[in-house]
Amino acid sequence: MSVRIDTRPAAVGRDWVSGAALGIIIVAFGIVSGPIGILAGIATALVGYLFGTPYAFALGHVALAAVVPIGIDPISVIIVEAAFVAVLLAPLRRTTSPVALVGVALASTLVIAGTTWLVVNSQPTALAALTVLGCLAIAAYALHRLEIVRLGLVPTDRGQGRSTTDESNSESVGTDTQQQIEETEL
Repeated sequence: MSVRIDTRPAAVGRDWVSGAALGIIIVAFGIVSGPIGILAGIATALVGYLFGTPYAFALGHVALAAVVPIGIDPISVIIVEAAFVAVLLAPLRRTTSPVALVGVALASTLVIAGTTWLVVNSQPTALAALTVLGCLAIAAYALHRLEIVRLGLVPTDRGQGRSTTDESNSESVGTDTQQQIEETEL
């Protein structure tokens, strides 16, 4: 089954906004841990430029743990994580509604961070970890559902879209599109 998505992939952004965000990562790592942090920031930015944001995010956090092995103070965490948020939000400039997506991203971040802060301060560590994992699972499911709806895999009231359980629809994607064009011309 092959489905073509008529959008530009946002995984590897090579525009000036993404480059500036990756530059902010280098500066943030340098502020937090000096010259070795600058090297870790350059490695993170290079991976982000070549392979995309998810890889930069993963490598950056591993590198952060490596360059600050003793522990990290809260101000340093805020500096580095703000740089990572900039890297994550940079591709939003290429979307059709960046303000709405930034609002959803920031609201989600605040809800998860607020829930984490409240639970960590009032409950045992195991319960706090389970609560945070639950919040992340709910967020992941919401993103999954959004993706399915955006790709048109869920049938709507008008019968448009494809059913995820009907395999016969996967072979008639081109004819469905042609039928929709003919219906709109009538």
